Amino acid sequence: MALDTDLIADELAARGLRLTRQRRAVVDAVAASNACLSPLDVYHAARAGCPELGLTTVYRTLDLLDEIGALRRIHGPDGCERLVPAAAAHGHSVVCGSCGRVTEFTECDMSAVLDAARRETGYRITEHFLQLNGVCAACAEARPGGGRR
Repeated sequence: MALDTDLIADELAARGLRLTRQRRAVVDAVAASNACLSPLDVYHAARAGCPELGLTTVYRTLDLLDEIGALRRIHGPDGCERLVPAAAAHGHSVVCGSCGRVTEFTECDMSAVLDAARRETGYRITEHFLQLNGVCAACAEARPGGGRR
């Protein structure tokens, strides 16, 4: 999954904001990882290229990137909130419980589940969050017995 810095800069400009050196360091840190990252992971990775970066700036930038749809919040293998680049406006994630790798998919015919939820709860469903957890092909191959289970 990649983050388009030009698109992010345009979105920020539309809000009267700039893609500063600190914000770019945060974007680059998220974009460079194949795994889901905590804000603290992003902070440590981004400080390699921008030592003056503060943790508050990381949190604010991550919130801003989430607000403009550039990031997706997921539950990491440890159960804590993590962040990954959002490849599509509406997508879902599969998270490897072994290495933390995240792969996004967009197909989600949830109509039967949404209908059942409406019937059982009486709620008007306005959105949904879908995350699947498993073991990626590389980790499955590395297990004793290979990918067979």
